[in-house]
Amino acid sequence: MTDENKKLVEEKGVINTEVSSEMKKAYLDYAMSVIVSRALPAIEDGLKPVQRRILYSMNLMGLKPNTQTKKSARIVGDVMGKYHPHGDSAIYETMVRMAQDFSLRYPLVFGQGNFGCFTADTKVKLADGRDLSFAKLIEEHKQGKRNFTFTIDENNLIKIAEIKNPRKTRENAEIMKVILDNGEEIRCTLNHKFMLKDGNYKEAKDLISGDSLMPCYLKLSTKEDNPKAIGYNMIFQPKSNSWNFVHILSDNWNLDNGIYTKPTGRIRHHINFDKLNNNPDNIRRMHWKEHWKTHYNLTSEKHRNDSGYREKLKVGREKYWDNEKNREAHSKRMRERNMENWKKEDYRQQMTITLSEVNKKYLKEHPEKIEEIRKTASITMKRLWQIPDYKQLFNEKIVASNKKRKTNLTGKKKFINICKYLKENNLSLSKENYEKIRKHIFGIKSFTRWDLGVKKYYNNDLNLLLCEINQNHKVVRTEFLKELTDVYDLTIDKTHNFALASGIFVHNSVDGDSAAAMRYTEAKLMPITMELLQDIEKETVKFVPNFDNSLKEPELLPGKLPALLLNGASGIAVGMATNIPPHNLIEVCDAIIAYIKKPEITIDEICEIIKGPDFPTGGIVQGDMAEMYKTGKGRLIMRGRTTTETTKNKESIIITEIPYMLNKSDLITQIANLSQTKNLKNISDLRDESAKGKTRIVIELKKGSNSKFVMNALYKYTRLQDSFSVNFLALVNGQPRILNIREVIEEYVKYRKATITNRTKYDLKKAKERIEIVEGLLIALKNIDEIISLIKKSKSTADASDSLMLKFKFTKRQAQAVLETKLQQLTSLEHDKLKKEHIELKEKIAEFEKILGEIKEILKIIVKEVSELKTKYGDNRRTQIMQRISEISEKDLVQKKEVVVSITDKGYCKRMDTQSYKEQKRGGKGVIGSSLATGDFVKQLIICSTHDYLIFFTSRGRVLWLKAYDIPEAERYGKGKAVINLLNLKDEVITNVISLNKFDDSLFMVTKKGIVKKISLSYFSKPRASGIRAINLPLDNSDSLIDVQIVKKGQEVLLATKKGQAIRFNSDDIREMGRASYGVAGIKLEKNDEVVSLEILTTQAILTISKKGYGKRTAVQDYRKTARAGKGVINLKVSEKTGDVVTTVAVNDNDSIIITTAKGIVIRTSLKNIRVMGRAAQGVRIVKLQDGDYVTDLTEVQEAEAVNGSEEQTTI
Repeated sequence: MTDENKKLVEEKGVINTEVSSEMKKAYLDYAMSVIVSRALPAIEDGLKPVQRRILYSMNLMGLKPNTQTKKSARIVGDVMGKYHPHGDSAIYETMVRMAQDFSLRYPLVFGQGNFGCFTADTKVKLADGRDLSFAKLIEEHKQGKRNFTFTIDENNLIKIAEIKNPRKTRENAEIMKVILDNGEEIRCTLNHKFMLKDGNYKEAKDLISGDSLMPCYLKLSTKEDNPKAIGYNMIFQPKSNSWNFVHILSDNWNLDNGIYTKPTGRIRHHINFDKLNNNPDNIRRMHWKEHWKTHYNLTSEKHRNDSGYREKLKVGREKYWDNEKNREAHSKRMRERNMENWKKEDYRQQMTITLSEVNKKYLKEHPEKIEEIRKTASITMKRLWQIPDYKQLFNEKIVASNKKRKTNLTGKKKFINICKYLKENNLSLSKENYEKIRKHIFGIKSFTRWDLGVKKYYNNDLNLLLCEINQNHKVVRTEFLKELTDVYDLTIDKTHNFALASGIFVHNSVDGDSAAAMRYTEAKLMPITMELLQDIEKETVKFVPNFDNSLKEPELLPGKLPALLLNGASGIAVGMATNIPPHNLIEVCDAIIAYIKKPEITIDEICEIIKGPDFPTGGIVQGDMAEMYKTGKGRLIMRGRTTTETTKNKESIIITEIPYMLNKSDLITQIANLSQTKNLKNISDLRDESAKGKTRIVIELKKGSNSKFVMNALYKYTRLQDSFSVNFLALVNGQPRILNIREVIEEYVKYRKATITNRTKYDLKKAKERIEIVEGLLIALKNIDEIISLIKKSKSTADASDSLMLKFKFTKRQAQAVLETKLQQLTSLEHDKLKKEHIELKEKIAEFEKILGEIKEILKIIVKEVSELKTKYGDNRRTQIMQRISEISEKDLVQKKEVVVSITDKGYCKRMDTQSYKEQKRGGKGVIGSSLATGDFVKQLIICSTHDYLIFFTSRGRVLWLKAYDIPEAERYGKGKAVINLLNLKDEVITNVISLNKFDDSLFMVTKKGIVKKISLSYFSKPRASGIRAINLPLDNSDSLIDVQIVKKGQEVLLATKKGQAIRFNSDDIREMGRASYGVAGIKLEKNDEVVSLEILTTQAILTISKKGYGKRTAVQDYRKTARAGKGVINLKVSEKTGDVVTTVAVNDNDSIIITTAKGIVIRTSLKNIRVMGRAAQGVRIVKLQDGDYVTDLTEVQEAEAVNGSEEQTTI
């Protein structure tokens, strides 16, 4: 500091400095001292400040492992108010993580709670019409059955939701009882949340009589609801005060989850024909015709094979016709119909309507007439009622009329009045209360009885009565049972509420969401945590002032537990980050002991003890462990653990363990999304069957799928395989430092030496203080009479103390202890105890001094304590270490199998399994093989493996590459995908494609003008995205590449032309050339002729096919071998009948061929049906063509690859 600055500081307290530099320095100092220290763990105890403060505060609150838990909100408040004023969310989230057994390998906090739970016999309302208990739900869930319930969404509308993970949540939990107005009783934990009518929640213990709960009312539909849908389940929507069909809600669930789309059909059909089973998996959409046909087939099947069904129909018909009223009604209908035919009843009906409307209008305009008619009718009725015959007749008519009416409205109103009286007086709606009020308040006469009213007006469903009166359920009372029992819960994604069979909606516990609010959860310390806190009261660690200097807090914890290695750590500070994986306690303890016994131990030797990380979620891990432990840095690959199960010839992948720090619900969502986008194929079902503490995700595959490839896709596209970047960064003496594994252990031992030394000094000090007192007491007991006399003579305590110190040479503390001695301590038994204690204290002092005087003793203590930790808390390794996890390549995702790749003239390609083809006899007509654009036709068929390379040759001589599995798989009638979207094409078309799995031998090329070229395949072994040039064609586009084949040394080739010529010569006549060359002449062509095919001769015969479907087989030996560049010999006698030659194929007797036409017709046939002919023959008709159709291509299929030898027609 300059003199000028010193003067300013002394006079005004001001420093003359640059503000920017001062701010920079202040910021950096703050960042290093606060942010870094808060984000990084200390090497000594392995904890961050917030973790340390939580554990210390819980210890002070007495939340030991053997005590009751306390509310998390109280713990968070205590930590924030006393030690960590940085917001409650940071404290609570840290505490939650320390309680999660999937976050920490050895949890430090015991947590419980969420939103409460129910007893095992509590029933859930299911969409399939059943009411199922939690115990049964869990049983069905384990069997793989998917169940659905009702839920309230964010718009307060009732929807369908899938039940996830029904499970036992707590053992021996305290429960209570909630009694509803429908008589239902619900037993649950005190903190379970019930949904109120307004959509808010209230804990069970806070419910009071009269609280309105969100109702779940169901009924069967009637003619008034929908004349075309009678007897279907309906549910009441409280928000809109209306009834919805449940099967429509299930249909909406299927649409929302992509099970099907609206264009699938307009009719919602119950798959098992049970219209009360509204599980979404029992609902599908159909078109009208398909729906009618489905029911027609079912009825026809029953008529044919179900004698019970026929008998039921017979009994029904007989019962109907045995009823005289039915016969009379039928006769009346027939009679009236005949009368209508003869008497123009249409006109009479119209007149009846007209007269009715006129009368209504008149009475409406003259209300006085209504009163006049009423009085006249009353007088007339009273007079007639005196006549017995009329009275009997009118009574019968009234009874018959009432039976035809929907209900007796007067009786129902009276019934409702009594029910409303019960409601207004807060009385439960029961038969006992109703009958009591009916008799004593309303009077018995003319009021409907309870049993009759519920049966007649509400179909014996009390909930329908409550729906009309309340439109919600009400709490009658609650009871605190003071009982302990196991409780259960389930998970509903997103909405987190579900319907109970008792007719209300309640909250569910949350699987995969954030922890419950701190007011709902409770916590205490775990037993292992006490090892971290042990001896904190013995001045083992330094205490520093808290944030406001009102309290002291430990700078570090004693740290007997090597927490940093056991639980790992992660955090981001300014310009640095730490990510330390967890480890197994037994391995860590063994490594510490090995280091103490051999301080010069190498990291390689430590690596033999600590095999690698041990994650709490198990799974598999791979990485360079030695390098990671040597440098403190590395990258690990984590994988979940999977198995496969087979049921009903279908494989399922079972995920039993997931990678560290992966949320199970997120993984399930990711798999579901990828399955819908087709990145994960062959998945038919996905469900979570996890129970508490055990992961079980079931991925059911489609029939015939290979689980190996689906599993590889899971590893590649989901977080079932994940990475973990290791960085052993921790604070050493407050400074961030990257450490190797040996340094971490060394720092732990170093800190434990200091801690044990401090503890021993404290114990020594306390022992010396105690032995001083004990020695004083022994002297006092020896001279007890004198001491008593001296004390009695003293005027005050101070005088007595001074006298004792003067006469017996006591220290002040000894004198004080003597004065505080009780008479009961003067017995001989107490005297013996003091003598024994004196001897023990001397031994302890000697032991403590020995420890402090010899470092080896301290090391022995560390070994002993670590061995105790190993015995008490050691467990088996959870994570398997693999030597190598290879990267998932594309071929690992696709099953290796034979496929047919088709390429059209307009550049569309697709692939299909060879099993899609069957054979037909020569001359068969074939069927449509693909849905092609107008004027397009299939040009080439390639049979190859999905793992082969497809090399595309363009008309301009360029070469491009694709793997066969990159060709999109298409359905039978699909046209495929445009090649231009798969390859980088420029003003050119694909002329030929060959399949390869290795790049040996050579390629033999031929152009339209008969130019041939031989080139080594090695030129094409390194695929390029932009492609390469294979042949240097003329720039004027006068020639183009028409075919390419693989050729071996010494093989012969045959070129065939459009006009029926062919030439055979040895491929060795053509020398190998480079990519830049054009080639040499292969055949001399006549005018208007051109080469159509190239064949490598390895077979017995050549099959030639013409444009009009004629073809023949000719023996290879019939083609005279010549030198290249000749005119060749006749191959097929071309005429108007045959048309030009399309192509040739080298074949054997047992081969099969596939022929395609311009209209997409595909025929497969065996060569056994095509006889061998001479070169000059025109051939026989191989395929019958429709008008305007013609052959476009032909390819051969080896007989070994044929499908069952069938001769049926099929499509591609």
